[in-house]
Amino acid sequence: MYRVDLGNIGLSLLRLNKKVAICADRKGNEHFFSVNLSENVSCSNNTIVAQGVHIEKPAILGFNSGLTDLDLQLHSESCFCSISIESHFLMQKLSQYNCLKVQYILENYNIFFSDPVRNVLILYLREFWLNINDISSSEQAIEEQILLMLIECFTSNVDRKVGIALKRCDRHEAALNVLSLQCSSPTKNFEVQILCSLLHQSRTSLFNGCREKFGMSPLQVVRSVRLHQVRHALMDLEFCTEHGISGVVDAASYFGFVGRSHFARLYKNEFNETPRHTLAKRRLADQAF
Repeated sequence: MYRVDLGNIGLSLLRLNKKVAICADRKGNEHFFSVNLSENVSCSNNTIVAQGVHIEKPAILGFNSGLTDLDLQLHSESCFCSISIESHFLMQKLSQYNCLKVQYILENYNIFFSDPVRNVLILYLREFWLNINDISSSEQAIEEQILLMLIECFTSNVDRKVGIALKRCDRHEAALNVLSLQCSSPTKNFEVQILCSLLHQSRTSLFNGCREKFGMSPLQVVRSVRLHQVRHALMDLEFCTEHGISGVVDAASYFGFVGRSHFARLYKNEFNETPRHTLAKRRLADQAF
């Protein structure tokens, strides 16, 4: 890890040769602006995961003033640069440059994409670290240049996108709520849009929470619950009698599955046996009893 202190601004560079996860509480009176300087950022092997969000474009991340839980997953070839700026100094400069609207972004978002991020800031930082031993500019001049580039990034509307990343506990709570909601209404086939509405979550936060907690997308979680309910029904004679279920087709239909071959394939992938095999085992056990 390399670090350069300019006075009010610090620059650090982290180069890795193995995958690393960083989880920690973030404290202090500084704002952090981090970027992935790795080549081929969009490659699946080179993406960084910040607060559960896969960063697949050149972006500034981790700058939210209210972000207290640092949650990063860095790939094995990461070249990760962070700019730390003393918060009071930053606010003074934003006021001086008449750019206080940037403060709204710092308070409400955590991931920011724009054309200058890719074509100005990242190119500058790559060049900076490549020629770190030959820099002739004064520390004050470098600070001013970095501040102006950050302001240009945040004020540009070219290819601009912003994102909000939830805390790990909030993402995981949303994932657990997907599981709870489907378990309480097993005959319903919830769509992602409906889940987001019911749980007051964005598609991104819900998807990331389910991926982290269960290794599945929200729809895969919903489908898995329904498949387990079918299996439970096939193995429970009393349940089948009570709900008028006489076979595999009835059980699949009761829990909202349409298409016999498609359902059978999903079931076998989930339990490594066909639904008819499950039913046959229950009937054999009933006879033995």
